[in-house]
Amino acid sequence: MKVLIVYTTRYGTTERVAKSVKKLLEEKGHTVDVNRVEENLSSAGYELVILGAPVYRDGPHWDMMEWIGEHREELEDVPKAFFLVAMHLAGSVFMGKLHGGIAYAKPLIDAFEVPPFYGTLIGGEIDPEKLSDEDRKKMRRFYAVLGERLEKKSLFKEKDVKAFVRRTLLYYDWFGKHFKRGELDMVKDFDFMEKVKEVEGNAQG
Repeated sequence: MKVLIVYTTRYGTTERVAKSVKKLLEEKGHTVDVNRVEENLSSAGYELVILGAPVYRDGPHWDMMEWIGEHREELEDVPKAFFLVAMHLAGSVFMGKLHGGIAYAKPLIDAFEVPPFYGTLIGGEIDPEKLSDEDRKKMRRFYAVLGERLEKKSLFKEKDVKAFVRRTLLYYDWFGKHFKRGELDMVKDFDFMEKVKEVEGNAQG
């Protein structure tokens, strides 16, 4: 399978994830190109596009959203998966609304007529000394609201990247390959639990 990974990064963690995803996919025999959004590469000709971005302002980094806006039409014709790198993985409800966690992905999902078939959050890293002055001030305010201090912290786990790759390939095979314009009807009756039972039965047999 020919895969394109498109990502944007601010301080390097998302790039680290993107390169790890590339390595893991190549180990499974897939052809993988990795490009930053600034390279403005077309997604035409790929069988799977993986989008990767850090979370800023309660959503995917604006550079990723701009790239999606420029390429949305062609992206509707190819299956898509995504990972977002964040420091608030669990999420919470604040003033009656979802914040953090997978809710960060809503702008990315809503950007498409044919949404990504799979996506997840991967833990990020933060080092106050590497932040710009503006980002450091914003993050201090953010952590202060949480009743915490801004300090060096890592939530990154290689096993989460491996799980993302494993599930992306599995779900692509099950139903994701039809998540493109004109083919969604082929999986409208897909039953996840029935598929799990089928796989379990095959494993036991």
